[in-house]
Amino acid sequence: MTIKAIADHIVAINGDFGDQVTESGLLIKSTAGKNEGIMPRWFEVHSVGSSNKLPVTPGQWVLVEYGRWSETFKHDGVEYWRLDPEGCMAVQDEKPGFSINFNNSTAFDGVYRNPLDQ
Repeated sequence: MTIKAIADHIVAINGDFGDQVTESGLLIKSTAGKNEGIMPRWFEVHSVGSSNKLPVTPGQWVLVEYGRWSETFKHDGVEYWRLDPEGCMAVQDEKPGFSINFNNSTAFDGVYRNPLDQ
């Protein structure tokens, strides 16, 4: 059975949550579940609902605002997410070769800090 999006929903696979290894072999540890993990994530589009107005097609990659995706659900061993179309910020055809990573001083923890004071 194939998972298909309905209405304006976007169903995605390959969410950018795990550890990554760069082309040169450096290991970049996952920040998911940590304060610095509050950031947008890349997802590969699996299926797009028929009434969705965004210019995205299966196989493309979308950058999604933090928290604008559902909890993961599994079907036949594949992890899927439902993406909020309003949270999609960018799209590209190729798999991203990078993640947007922030350090502790740039991750938003609810306290505004003036960068000129640092």
